[in-house]
Order: sequence, then C-alpha cells, then structure tokens
Amino acid sequence: MPDEKIVKNRFGNNVKTDIPVDAPRARQPGHKLRTSNDIVDRSELGTDSTQTGKVHVLQDQKIELIKVEDQTGLVRMDAEQPGKIPNQFTGPSYRNHGERFRFDGHKMLHHLDRVMAWQNGEIFAPIHIDMGLTKFCNTACIYCYAVVQNMTKGKMIEREPLLRYIEDCGRLGVRSLGFIGDGEPTLNPALYDATVLAGKLGIDTSMATNGLLIDMDRADDLLANMTWIRFNLSAGTPEGFQRVHQSKGKNFDLLVEKIRSLVKLKKERGYQCTLGLQMVLIPECYDQVLAEAELGAELGVDYFVIKHCSDSEYKEIGIDYKDYATIEDVLKQAEAMSTEDYVVQAKWNKIKASEETDLYSKGYRKYDVCMGTPFLLQISGNGKIYPCGPFFNKERFYIGDLHKDSFYDIVNSEKYWAVHKDISESVDVHKDCAIGCRQDYVNKFLWDIKNPPEHINFI
Repeated sequence: MPDEKIVKNRFGNNVKTDIPVDAPRARQPGHKLRTSNDIVDRSELGTDSTQTGKVHVLQDQKIELIKVEDQTGLVRMDAEQPGKIPNQFTGPSYRNHGERFRFDGHKMLHHLDRVMAWQNGEIFAPIHIDMGLTKFCNTACIYCYAVVQNMTKGKMIEREPLLRYIEDCGRLGVRSLGFIGDGEPTLNPALYDATVLAGKLGIDTSMATNGLLIDMDRADDLLANMTWIRFNLSAGTPEGFQRVHQSKGKNFDLLVEKIRSLVKLKKERGYQCTLGLQMVLIPECYDQVLAEAELGAELGVDYFVIKHCSDSEYKEIGIDYKDYATIEDVLKQAEAMSTEDYVVQAKWNKIKASEETDLYSKGYRKYDVCMGTPFLLQISGNGKIYPCGPFFNKERFYIGDLHKDSFYDIVNSEKYWAVHKDISESVDVHKDCAIGCRQDYVNKFLWDIKNPPEHINFI
C-alpha cells in the first residue's frame, strides 16, 4: 500500500508521496527533489476551492457583492466605468480579449486535416513532437520530472542520427518540434545545426532551457529559426534561484544577462522568435512570483507564464495541489502586471484542478482512453521513442531508436501504430496517468469527437 504519511521536506513544507513500500527504487536517481532522492525504477516495473479570507482588490478596481438567496458572489469592476444599461446597443465591449499565446489549452482546430486522417483510420505524422536532446542537466531543479525518468549522465542523441531524424520529419510533414525533453538541450552541441536544418525544411522549432549554456556566438541561428525560446526560471532573485534550481546564486546573474542580450539582439535584427519565462509553481518559490513578474517586465521578454508542477503517478515530487489556493491572489497580482507587449499568465485550468470534483482532484479524467499520442509524440533524450514521457523506459511501449532506425520508416511501420493502439486499449487514464499530462487537452478534444451527442446539427 502507498505510504500515506505526510512529512516535512528540507524546506519545511508538507509533502506526501504515494510510493508503494515494495516498489523498486532507482539506484542512481539523480539529484534530490522536493521530497528526497527516493525514485521508483520504472524499468523494473511489470508491464501489465477558492481561497477564503481577505479579498485582494487589484489596482483601479472596485468590487461589488451580489447576494442571491443564501449565496454571495463577488464581481470585480473597473473603477472608472459605470455599468451599462441593457438594450442601448452601444457596440461590443471586448471584455474577453483574444489570448495571444493560449498557454492553457490546445490548437487542434487548426489541424483538422490530421484529425480527419485519424477518423478515417489513415497513417499520419505527428503534428508536434516533444523531445529531449540529452539525458542530463547542469542544474538540479527540485521540481524536475526528468529525475523520475532515469537520467543518464553524458547520454544524448548523436549528431548524425539527429540530423537524419530532422530530415525525416520534413518528409513526413511533422509541423513542429519542441526541444523540451528530459535533459537540458543546450548540452547537445548538435542543437544549433538541427535548428537551422529544421528551419530550411519548414519545421517550426522551440526550446525550453535553463539558458545558462546557450552559445551566444550562435544566438542568431536560434533566434532566426526558432519560433520560441522559453527559459525555465522559477525565481526572481539569486537566493530563490539557488534554493529552487540548486545552482549557484551567481548563475542567476549570468542567466539574466544572457536573456537581456537575446532580447536586445532580437529587437535590433527584427527576429520573430518569442522569448519568455516559465515558473513551475511549488511552495518553495511562492515568494518569487512577483519578483519574477517584475524581472520579466524589466528584461523585455514577451511573456511570463506560471504553470502547475507535474508530478508522477507515485507523487514522487510530493505536490499538494490544494495548496495552490493559498497563492491565487498573488498570481492575480502578477497577471495585473501584463501590458500590451508583456503577458503574465497563470495556467488556471491546471492550477485549480484540485478545486474540481473527484474527476480531476483524484486523478479521474474527462475521457476514458488516451487517443492523443499519435498527434503529440514524445522522444527521450537518448533517442528512444515512446508514445508519451511518463512511459519512458517501459519497454512494452518502446517504439524505436533514432540511432538505429529511420524515423520515416518507424511512423509507417505496423509496430508504431500497434503501440499507439495498445496505449488506447490498455492504459487506464484514471489510474495509470498523472494529473495534467501533456496530451490531456488533446484527449478531451478527441474524446468529444469520438463520442458525439445525438442531434449534432442542432448546434
């Protein structure tokens, strides 16, 4: 049975994991997480509420309490704009502005050709692939999901297999690649040539990086060819950086100057690459939210996004999602720093998952099967291909290896589609998967398509 005991971690915060007593432990799990270095060895496994208390009033706002029977609701209003009288036909008010980035959702409606191919039972290439370029890192973030994926120091995708893979993606019609995998992408020297090649083939690329080792001599290659670069930074001060990323405080200053230089270069040369910051929200960085929001504005990046911390199915990182309710007003303060050129946004749908019914707070999904993996594939930093990241190292779902196989041939093979079929038929998404997985939004969309209601013409 899982250990239900709640303990304090080394930062004084509550943590609770669900690691069974008899689960095999990884011998060299990597660095310590929030909880400990006690990580399950997946390669050895079988294959079979809104915060109460004082209401925070944002600048230039007033609040109005509306009572209906025994319920009270709060309405936030612009201080200088009185309410409009209905039926005056004064034109649209545009209260709901279009989202510039749509961090908290999906974009499947823009790829209906692939959806139609899926419905027709045809072979098709992934729209997007998340992939590592390495299996190791130069920092040790305490929220790192990659640690539970068996990191391997020095392991990476070699140059020639990586470039052949990029060419195959061009032949197949893969539309985008995210170098967002289990290791730090800038530790692979082939990153820059792979990005340039993808640009020539018309494939969008992006990167999530700690930024410390970006080769500034090749910054032009990144900015000219990548669609976006996201800096994984969960601190706004050197002290917070050292605490959360387990890296020297002076590296915070180094990173800040690199970002500043990249922003300047982008503006001077007119590059379209979006530059942003991302915070993974854990109690150890609650005090850094506003500082980082201010830092992003000062640096001139395009956005600062705050996301939930993805935990494993065993909760090895030890996140209590209900605790996010204590930080909601601070997140709203940060979002209020947004300007026309700078977006600050929290991913509320997943941050507030614990406030939902048992459907999400206990892991239950709004769909019963996973159908999204053929659309959004994931590849480990050692070159091995799996349908999704949480199943890295589970040999039942192993598809192929970029060092041994042609990716073009893999996608067109029976084995590739058999593994995706196995996922959809054997995985219990309510038990086998962690909350907020990468394919979650895509699965909701596909589930609705696969299970239409009656009378669909009555829209």
